[in-house]
Amino acid sequence: MGLVSLKIDNFAIIENIVVSFESGFNVLTGETGAGKSIIINALNLALGEKASPAMIRTGADNALIECEFTDISRNHPVYQFLKDNQFPIDSGLITLKRQLSVNGRSKAWINEIPCTIYQLKLMGDLLVDLHGQHDHQSLLREDNHIRFLDDFGGYRELLTNVQSSYSKLSHNIERHELLIEKQRLNRERRELWEFQLDEINKIDPHEGEYDQLVKEKALLENSEKIHQVAGELTRILYEGEGSTIYRQLLASIQKLSILNGIDAEFSDELKKLEETRFVVQDLSNHLSTYVENIQFDPLRLETVNQRLYNLQQLMKKYGETLAEVIRYKENIRYNINDDVGLDTEILKVSKEIDAIKQEYRKAALELSEQRKKQAEIFEKYINAALLRLGIPGSQFKVRIRQEPDADGWVELETGKVKGDSTGIDNVIFEISTNPGEPLRPLASIVSGGEVSRIMLAMKSIMAGKDSIPIVIFDEIDTGISGRIAQVVGHELKSLADVHQVICITHLPQIASLGNSHYKVYKVSEDGRSYTNISRLSEVERIEEIASLIGGSLITDTTRRQARELLAAK
Repeated sequence: MGLVSLKIDNFAIIENIVVSFESGFNVLTGETGAGKSIIINALNLALGEKASPAMIRTGADNALIECEFTDISRNHPVYQFLKDNQFPIDSGLITLKRQLSVNGRSKAWINEIPCTIYQLKLMGDLLVDLHGQHDHQSLLREDNHIRFLDDFGGYRELLTNVQSSYSKLSHNIERHELLIEKQRLNRERRELWEFQLDEINKIDPHEGEYDQLVKEKALLENSEKIHQVAGELTRILYEGEGSTIYRQLLASIQKLSILNGIDAEFSDELKKLEETRFVVQDLSNHLSTYVENIQFDPLRLETVNQRLYNLQQLMKKYGETLAEVIRYKENIRYNINDDVGLDTEILKVSKEIDAIKQEYRKAALELSEQRKKQAEIFEKYINAALLRLGIPGSQFKVRIRQEPDADGWVELETGKVKGDSTGIDNVIFEISTNPGEPLRPLASIVSGGEVSRIMLAMKSIMAGKDSIPIVIFDEIDTGISGRIAQVVGHELKSLADVHQVICITHLPQIASLGNSHYKVYKVSEDGRSYTNISRLSEVERIEEIASLIGGSLITDTTRRQARELLAAK
């Protein structure tokens, strides 16, 4: 995976440039003030670092930086990040884009999808390690030191055991706390639940009862009217004196039968009249039976009204419908009974927590012992590399401490200590860059050039183990020359076998070792300055390296020396 393209528009003194980087060792050279660090600062912006409207080129409304990365491995954390955050990954490319406006607003995109600056920075941290300015430097963030040591140590199985135990422990502790809280709430509410259950049980509502009672009430209240209307209807249809509907239908059937006997034209109509006669007869019988069962009963009406009132009171308190009241009753009955089962479940989870704590303690102590052993080896390698890279008299130290915690899961001879998913250790890198000086935290004392060389030492030692694919060095050649510069250059070239390396340098020994060489230069036009960049051909490289050797005076001698450096790479 590598950075293949960087586009910068209207940033500082850059109007518009496009750089295509190659895999391996890329070097950038140019005169002081040409804008080399501006290019790196622009990349930093695309990686999620802080921005200011002052960075926008004078006269422009927006600055836009876009970088493109290729060859995403499915095993790399970047792939998982894109997947987890639902960014598209079909093309095998990653595009990061950042726009800065003069009004101070900043926008960002990952693979053309809008994202937060925080997401952009997380992506940047996974893709690029930048050393020179005190931005994007993973080495200076103490919370990264434990990862550096663990990557070097290679005890992945031990770390996985700790992480697994911690995850199980955290889950069970959270579960235990939820059960305790549930039990507390249950006991606070138990008295209320028991009162409510008793109130509902006294009335003892049944599914569908309310609708039946409403219907019965309507019948009881309207019994007199029902008898009156049903009687009138029965007389009209069947039982009245004179010409009832039934008698008229019989007469009509007789007449139509005569017509149909002469001409069968009316067979269907005759059949329908016969059917209607039976309907009228059935309706009359039904009405008679119906009114026999409808009797006005004031006592029953009072009972129904009282029952409806009781059910309505329940529905006001416990649900809009009777079905909801019954469901509520079942829920509180379950909660009351569940409180008894909670004691058993809490005890069970407590025992599980105790067992997992022992498991975590064993795994964390084993991991801590391995860290201490590997820290000694790591220190020796780093100190040897620092001597080789031109920081003589320096002393590098890995400090491993544990943080006291009265509630900690692991108890040492000194007492209980704090633990998390990385174990019980706090790892801090300390250094003294001059003989006789005390060891101090790395971030507090080292210069940009020194921190770059310390990172180069680490990257070289851990080549192949570090997951960050791109390493950028801005000030690595500060304060070195001659043989040390040559050693640093070869370390960078070796590192480029497993990482993409981009290095800004003023030294011919380093510049000559690059696989790809870019020159940053400044031009003036119409009273304004512009930074530009171009990839050098072999002939142009000779001229550029000759200028690094001899300054503004390029001679046949400096050209010959440049050719020798290029030939020796």
